[in-house]
Amino acid sequence: MMSTAATQPTFCTLHIWPSRWNLPSIDPACIAAVFYLQLTIPGKFEVVECTNPDVSPSGKLPFLTHGHATVSSVPAIISFVSSLAKSTSSGARDLNASLSAPQRAKRTAWCSHVEANIGDLVAYSFYSLDDNFWKLTNPTMAFMLPIPQRYYVPGRIREMHRPRLEAAGLWTQAASETEKDSFGKRQKKDDPKDEYARAFERDKVSAQAKALFALYARLLNGQKFFFGERPTTLDVYLASHVLLLLDPPFPDQLMRSILEESYPTLVEHARNVQTEVSQIPRQYLVVSAQKQSLLSLIPRPLSGSPKTKSEMDEVDLRFRRMRWIWLALAFGGVASYAVQLWIKVIDVRANRRPRRVQRRGADQEHKAEVTEEEGEEEEDEDEGTQDGDEEGAQDGSE
Repeated sequence: MMSTAATQPTFCTLHIWPSRWNLPSIDPACIAAVFYLQLTIPGKFEVVECTNPDVSPSGKLPFLTHGHATVSSVPAIISFVSSLAKSTSSGARDLNASLSAPQRAKRTAWCSHVEANIGDLVAYSFYSLDDNFWKLTNPTMAFMLPIPQRYYVPGRIREMHRPRLEAAGLWTQAASETEKDSFGKRQKKDDPKDEYARAFERDKVSAQAKALFALYARLLNGQKFFFGERPTTLDVYLASHVLLLLDPPFPDQLMRSILEESYPTLVEHARNVQTEVSQIPRQYLVVSAQKQSLLSLIPRPLSGSPKTKSEMDEVDLRFRRMRWIWLALAFGGVASYAVQLWIKVIDVRANRRPRRVQRRGADQEHKAEVTEEEGEEEEDEDEGTQDGDEEGAQDGSE
């Protein structure tokens, strides 16, 4: 579906999370943006894989740049491209042009419903289920991210989803009981008494998912797409979420089994949208995520219209403060270690020569003492010899 070259010069750039599992991205909103642009302006945009949401004006991916304009969030991107479609020279197409006013209202409401409810099921599969997070989500994101972000960003994103999943009743007990040591490794306390509670949670989640899927299956009513033979933004929204429940190799395949066994029409619908996008001859250019160095950790002003401090939410401000603190501690630690190492080197060099001199002096004194003792012993022997000779001489004379 993706190509490395575009057939026409691009005039839009879409920044998204990187692709995996034969999907354009690991994020449903990013997949929806790619599908929508490919259906409306094929061959006239490029995709830049990004792992740093801070470059976005909203702090989230995806976002679209067109000249000096920067548009963030899927609804804003759809609105922007729809405005381009009003100009015949742009070549853009409006997916919802054939919808009546009531259908447009229903489409907007259902898109919000998909993003909120099916989006919770996607987040549940990626972040709430313990095995899925530690065996798939965390390694996948860590491979994409540079050092040191790979060690804390996946956990930070998981904690960002936690309040929403808890409110929806989709945060599992196993995820709450998982602990990590200082190196970020999993330490899970298994308690056989909790198996029944976890089984109950799983049944509750299954019932909730089935109720949502049944709602969209009835709305689809056996049609290829929701509003006829051509996909609209509602089809794009739902397909981008369902594909992320089907294609990733989750260790726990709860959602995939529910869809394939009970709601095959939704699976077929998602594949129809995917096929519709892939069959368009003009494909988009994909620019892979660039490797980042430690300099990328330093906050820079955005190329677009940067947000003022009052426009940032508390989470953004806290993250930026923590990043500055981390940088200060890191550089301070390195500088302190370098100074201490240099001082030790100077001390060793200064103490090496005097110790050798002292040792040589001690050796010379020891040799002198030994020489003096040997001299005294020789004198004693000479005196003893002389005394013996004198006594022998006297005895002879007598």
